[in-house]
Amino acid sequence: WLDKVRVVSTSQPLLPPKIAPGVFEQVSDALYGDQWLDVDYKNAEGKKTNARVMPLGLAQQGPRMYLVCRFDGYDDERCLALHRMVSAKASTLTFDRPKDFNLKEFDDAGRFGYGDGTQIRQSFWINKAAGLHILECPLSADQQVVELDDAYEITATVVDSDMLDWWLRGFGDSIKNIKKWRIQK
Repeated sequence: WLDKVRVVSTSQPLLPPKIAPGVFEQVSDALYGDQWLDVDYKNAEGKKTNARVMPLGLAQQGPRMYLVCRFDGYDDERCLALHRMVSAKASTLTFDRPKDFNLKEFDDAGRFGYGDGTQIRQSFWINKAAGLHILECPLSADQQVVELDDAYEITATVVDSDMLDWWLRGFGDSIKNIKKWRIQK
């Protein structure tokens, strides 16, 4: 069976970062036991933080794993990369899982794309060769396409995020006239 179906990456394959021994087990135990988690964390800039967090969800994005959590005393969600945890220890203290948190909704809001969930209208011109796959795999259900001489003008409602910006920049000279505007509620 393994030679008949395969999921393939749409980006450059990377090896997963190393996670400190015991971290994944402690994070998993705390997550599934609704227990507070004490973490020693070193962010991408090298700043170290000791914190108590409420683990709410675990997600794998490409080769990296992230813990969605709330810091003790706060009511907003943050993502912590497991490979940046120097150590983690599940507490014996439990918590009541917030009824307003839903991991799927968190993901659907683009929070793993380094955004805050804000929806925008995005438009750009992309040359036809580079843009064909966006016609085949639209950015959103409301995507609109205007065919120009040598390009497509694409307009769609998307979540504003750093990942979207990185994706657009990846087209280099094949994309131009990039515009975005906030949706008025």
